Amino acid sequence: DDEASLVAALSAAAADVEELHGVHVELASAGDCAIDDESGALVLAAREAMTNAAKFSGADAIDVYAEVSGDAISVFVRDRGSGFDRSAVPTDRRGLTESIERRLERAGGRAAVLTAPGDGTEVELHLPRRQA
Repeated sequence: DDEASLVAALSAAAADVEELHGVHVELASAGDCAIDDESGALVLAAREAMTNAAKFSGADAIDVYAEVSGDAISVFVRDRGSGFDRSAVPTDRRGLTESIERRLERAGGRAAVLTAPGDGTEVELHLPRRQA
């Protein structure tokens, strides 16, 4: 299974975004872990963040960094594109709210979107790991 680990699943998501949107996605990682329901939700949120960056930022590259420690998984998706004013996003556009923030909340994590017009966007995803 090519998506049995977090890094493999993020790599597959990045390859899909590259193929669908013609933007380069650079993935770096420190650590790896097996995928479970919660980390799978984090991968889906990261994929949505990559897709949003590819579709809306105007950037030709997206940087993704994953860090796995004994107590948490963090993924950062950053573009150096146009950025945006979050308050100007129409209410019927629910990708940030539903596909990223609430998806992570349901999995027990949190997401933060840092952006401003002209400053690019960084989506920070953080998920505590369950202790065995």
